[in-house]
Amino acid sequence: MSQTSPARRLALQGAVNFRDLGGYDAGGGGVTRWRLLFRSDSLADLTDADHAVFESLGLYTLIDFRHALERQRKPNRLPPGSSVRTVELGFMPEGGLEMLRQVFRGQIDAAGIERETLRHYRHLPTAHRREYAQMFHRLDDAAGLPLLIHCTSGKDRTGFGAAMILSALGVSRDTLLADYALTNQYRRDLSFLLSRNSDRTVIDMLTAAQPKYLQTALATIDAEYGSIDGYLERGLGLTAARRARLRDWLTE
Repeated sequence: MSQTSPARRLALQGAVNFRDLGGYDAGGGGVTRWRLLFRSDSLADLTDADHAVFESLGLYTLIDFRHALERQRKPNRLPPGSSVRTVELGFMPEGGLEMLRQVFRGQIDAAGIERETLRHYRHLPTAHRREYAQMFHRLDDAAGLPLLIHCTSGKDRTGFGAAMILSALGVSRDTLLADYALTNQYRRDLSFLLSRNSDRTVIDMLTAAQPKYLQTALATIDAEYGSIDGYLERGLGLTAARRARLRDWLTE
């Protein structure tokens, strides 16, 4: 990122992991455009001051990957009268709700969280192809206008989605993993999920963006589709023509 580039993280009070996906090397001498693609954690705690920043982005589409129970518990607090088009593609990885119940009851340790999260990522590309295919349809609909994807912590469902968007634009695997790991610097406070008897190491593991998680999802893609390109095309229906349009809109 050059010294004149916009900040990667937008300094919002109510969203700690709100990041711009611009400025990444997209191959062929191109880079992803700034202020067009964003990823974030929950928007339930946006302040009035945050609303001014949010509105300045001119977002066209907001994709919410949170499960219905998450949305009900912590509805997004968007600016009054916001014109952003909200698309609910919410899901919870298989076993995810039970894992969170175990966290709250103090019935799972950090090692158990890691095992469950690895299992979630192993199945994420195949079990949730529909949601991520829909994400790309919404990118098509936006036609180069600013778009945001988010979930509760902005790590897992959003992290995989961001990696697939960046892949479609020609960004390397090493950069995908580096962007994924940035969440470790901007961890959402999930202490509300803990019981009084919970060990702090559990919440630390729950919020950790370990590169091996995303690598596990990429290994599934390689095993099932041969490559990310194969997954994008055959798994998510992203044709060469659609990818070319996305590159025209979202890289420079």
